[in-house]
Amino acid sequence: MKQFCSMLPFFLLSSYLLSQPAYFQQEVDYEILVTLNDTTHSLSGQTLIHYKNHSPDTLFQLYFHLWPNAYRDQSTALAKQFLQQGKLDFYFSKDSQLGYISNLDFAINGEKASWALDPKNPDIAIIALANPLLPGQKIEISTPFYLKIPASFSRLGHIGQSYQITQWYPKPAVYDREGWHPMPYLDNGEFYSEFGTFEVSIQLPDNYVVGATGVLQEESEKAFLMQRHEATKAYLDSLDYPSFDIVEEAFPPSSTALKTLHFKAEKVHDFAWFADKRFKVLADQVQLPNGQVVETQVLFTQSEEGYWKKAMDYLKRSLLFYSEKVGNYPYPQCTVVQSALSAGGGMEYPMITVIDEVGSDYFLDEVITHEVGHNWFYGILANNERQYAWMDEGINTYYEQRYLKAFQLPEEDSAAAYRETATPFESYRLAYQYQARTRKEQAPSTPAAEFSANNYWLGAYEKPALAFYMLENYLGTANFDRAMQAYYQNWQFKHPSPADLQAHLETVAGEPLDWLFNGLLGSNDHLDYAIQGVKKEGNQLAIVVKKKGAISSPIAIGGIKDNQLQNITWHQPTGAQTTILLADEGYDQIVIDPLNWTPDLIPQNNEWRRQSLFPTIAPLRFPLLGLFENPKHTNINWMPTYLSNAYDKSMFGLAIYNTVFPFRSLEYALAPMYALGSNSLNGAGIVQYHHYPKTRGIEKLTIGIQGKSFHYFTQTELDYDLKYSRLVPFIRLHLRSTPTSTFSQSIELRSVGLWTDKAIFSNLGTYSGNRQEKTFIHRLLYEGKNQRALNPFEYRFALESQAYEASLKNQKYLRASLEGQHQLTYAPDRHLFIRFFTGVHLNNSRRKAGAISPGAFNLVSQGFNDYRFEDAYFGRNETTGFNAQQITMREGGFKTPIPQGFQLGRSNDYVLALNFKVDLPLLAASPLHIRPYADLGYFHNATPIGQNATFADQFLWNGGLAIELLDGVIGFYFPFVSSKNLQHLLFERGGYFSRVSFAFDISRGDPRERWGAF
Repeated sequence: MKQFCSMLPFFLLSSYLLSQPAYFQQEVDYEILVTLNDTTHSLSGQTLIHYKNHSPDTLFQLYFHLWPNAYRDQSTALAKQFLQQGKLDFYFSKDSQLGYISNLDFAINGEKASWALDPKNPDIAIIALANPLLPGQKIEISTPFYLKIPASFSRLGHIGQSYQITQWYPKPAVYDREGWHPMPYLDNGEFYSEFGTFEVSIQLPDNYVVGATGVLQEESEKAFLMQRHEATKAYLDSLDYPSFDIVEEAFPPSSTALKTLHFKAEKVHDFAWFADKRFKVLADQVQLPNGQVVETQVLFTQSEEGYWKKAMDYLKRSLLFYSEKVGNYPYPQCTVVQSALSAGGGMEYPMITVIDEVGSDYFLDEVITHEVGHNWFYGILANNERQYAWMDEGINTYYEQRYLKAFQLPEEDSAAAYRETATPFESYRLAYQYQARTRKEQAPSTPAAEFSANNYWLGAYEKPALAFYMLENYLGTANFDRAMQAYYQNWQFKHPSPADLQAHLETVAGEPLDWLFNGLLGSNDHLDYAIQGVKKEGNQLAIVVKKKGAISSPIAIGGIKDNQLQNITWHQPTGAQTTILLADEGYDQIVIDPLNWTPDLIPQNNEWRRQSLFPTIAPLRFPLLGLFENPKHTNINWMPTYLSNAYDKSMFGLAIYNTVFPFRSLEYALAPMYALGSNSLNGAGIVQYHHYPKTRGIEKLTIGIQGKSFHYFTQTELDYDLKYSRLVPFIRLHLRSTPTSTFSQSIELRSVGLWTDKAIFSNLGTYSGNRQEKTFIHRLLYEGKNQRALNPFEYRFALESQAYEASLKNQKYLRASLEGQHQLTYAPDRHLFIRFFTGVHLNNSRRKAGAISPGAFNLVSQGFNDYRFEDAYFGRNETTGFNAQQITMREGGFKTPIPQGFQLGRSNDYVLALNFKVDLPLLAASPLHIRPYADLGYFHNATPIGQNATFADQFLWNGGLAIELLDGVIGFYFPFVSSKNLQHLLFERGGYFSRVSFAFDISRGDPRERWGAF
């Protein structure tokens, strides 16, 4: 049996090799001559491509990437992805900011070729071959081209006369074992290109500094760069306080004289260059472990120059680190450039990387290391990044974190790491746990274009890094490093696939690694183990581990004694339940994964404590202002709270909660408070449970109950207070949508139980005490919301019923309402807001009563007509003063505080309303917005008072200026013009500022779900 198991990986490898076509890769060599025009921001050039068919297939056509055409209009795949990502700058760009490639005239071996753009993607061309290209044959493809350089929207672009020339020339798509791989350019989702040799000549004004892929050939330009280097050193040495701020540095005039620079690069699959007249230059060398000397160069501007003083150290250190851990850097030079970039903090190309503003030394070190590391994982091991982003981004992120642990994080011992749960991957773990627990994650094997914005970083970068961190610790660091070094040696300058990497690592490990490749990387299944119990069996401990996730991975078990980690051993699972025997060394605790080596979904159930009354339950702690869960403790978090209203006055209390990051299925937040003004106990709270059923069409089911209790009225002369209590059980269904969809839907059913005090008066009008009225309001709500960046909208449909007692009779109503909000986007972060509301009573036993009934619709939502006691008001029944001017944006959405006691704008029958706001260019980038507004509404007054009402009596309008903060959480509304009927009531309020209303809607500020604030 042992012999069979040891041979199993080799059988697997043989099966894999026999099932795959023989490996091959095409050979593509380039000769490019190009001239930069920095007045028109364009390139004119020509290219000659030597293409050799190493495949066993005869080719009848070639696919070419013309990626500058991704910037030509708003219909390209790039433009659509920008909108999906919420980026609007490109959508609203001017024609002068767009880019394209033109003047193409392809020829094959000197003969004019027939070619056309792909009908769906203008950045892909299809060239027909008049003579089929046989295996082993070579052809020459030539074309002139003109490139209009776009503004900096992604990678290719310019800001002023700073140029980022990437993905800029006609490039053949890859043809491999799987066939052709033509792909449109995207911002999220990178590249796949053929290896070859580049000889590139660049002509431009001679006071530009250029950093590029390849080796510079001109001795005169090398001397020019060394002069810049000496000047830069002298400049930095002269600065007492170098700038750490982002500085707008002016461009010097361009020289009228031109120079031509020649660069040559071998065994690369791309060529990028960056040009700027302002570049400062630092040059040095680094000797690798094999003795090779690599020329290093750093180019940067005055912006954040204080950080860039250390950039050369970071560059050399990262080259040495990757050369030691993975394999020696094979190229003669490496350059880091500070330049504009609109596609993340940094971007990699062979032998050169570009870095945007960073904001700290730590981040500059991290980004330089990450981007330089891509020379290995993308540059040398050139997988299909669009299809398998984790193979470069994820593995490279793993090594980047090892680098940071070695050079940036304080050295830790294993016991301290156990106590503090500190690893260099901790932020990744939290992000993964949040997405996984909320069932929002996507498998790392998902093609890059199919990731949602959040999942791209998690799936391509963070979760794969966690997976390889686990593999390192499972195999042992030395064994892991040897395995990856062998992978590097075997596959350098080739196109490995996930199957190639899996076959290699399984051969080295001597066992299948399905848990890694098919589990953590190939699915969104979870790894989750829990200790069920521990029993003493002689001199051993029998540890029963339950597999709660779908992934059967090795289990790391550690023993803790005197709060010190004694050892960790790995064990193979044996099914749904695994019993692990350990020698009893007097351990105080047994812990699954004590050093956080694995992406365990719920680590709170990973420990057993010998002396505990409940040995598998983490000990209780009460942290102040807790924000993150602690897997080693059962935390009950708390914080002091303060509230105030006109009736309870100041209220002090404690909020007790477990709503911490990353996420809990069962959540609670309770805030009991003592009110000094009413001498009573008040408060609010919520308990809710989230379930993620496997039912098709339902993403999440939430069941919960929320409540609150405060005073809502005070009568000073008669010395009595009235209190309300509200208890709301609810159930909410979130309907399933695709990961990249911006549209969401939910259905909610809730019952509002209200207990309200009412004052009792004798026949003589004297106050004789309070009685409590009880009522229930039932509500069904459907909400649809599209949170797209361009023209987002949402709408809600609600049915509500209530039975209550009034005028000594049982009364009831059934009402329906429809509300919609639409934002017409006319510029980035600027909208015209249109809102409509219509509500109708389908049945109302008091429709024609003399008084407005509970459940009446309101054009103005204020404290006194908030019959569900749903919103938070400082003075719910105030008639004068600032508190009486508070409103909320419900129902009719008017922003004018109508005095209590009037029926204007209130209806037992139906209402219609339209609301408008528009963003002004003022303070566009600020959280504070100044917006003109206008409200129009009609209410049908069915009461006897309204029998003779005209249309003009029942039609209201109002306009003014809104000043809003935090997306409308706080707002002040200054009325300027109103209809006569509304103006009459406004003037009754007194001076102008008594007519100004304000909103304080705390439910709009919850970054999580709004917990039923409708």
